[in-house]
Amino acid sequence: MHVREATLPDVPSMARVMVDSFLTAHRGQIPEALWQWRQQEWTYAVSAQGWERILRRIAEASRPQECVYIVQSPSGEILGLAMAQPAVTEAQASTAEVCALYVHTHYQRQGLGRRLLAAIASHLQSQGISALQIGTLKTNAPARRFYEALGGQVVEERDIEDHGYVLREVVYRWSDLRPMAVFHNQE
Repeated sequence: MHVREATLPDVPSMARVMVDSFLTAHRGQIPEALWQWRQQEWTYAVSAQGWERILRRIAEASRPQECVYIVQSPSGEILGLAMAQPAVTEAQASTAEVCALYVHTHYQRQGLGRRLLAAIASHLQSQGISALQIGTLKTNAPARRFYEALGGQVVEERDIEDHGYVLREVVYRWSDLRPMAVFHNQE
């Protein structure tokens, strides 16, 4: 398996991984009406448009701390993706937030999520970022176990809004990216 920065030719595959993984992971974790809306309205084309916009913005280097990585099989199939960007508040100037981390359901529990986070940590560390956080639905027990197994510490709970629905999110934080980045650099 190979982890690398995402490029524009990856967009169609990234869209499929994101939509399929999101719908599979969050079935039963979000209100059924919201899940049904996502299934109907959040098509591969809609997701691809979003990823293309993001990758073009990153290519313009307006925010070098923003990054998107993918993991692909030896045959070139994209199996997972992750995105991080600087945290939104000035109080968190040396912190980035992972806003997407999805691995195709058939390839979960093989270390791919960890490899994606390690690549992001290495990239962010090279950009002067020293801490990382990620929010996940409070109802997403598998993701919460994963972040806790990687040493993430719960720092807050917050409400997020998704198309008129308020969802509870748990935020995990790693105050030091060095151990995670070292894992990436050893590969």
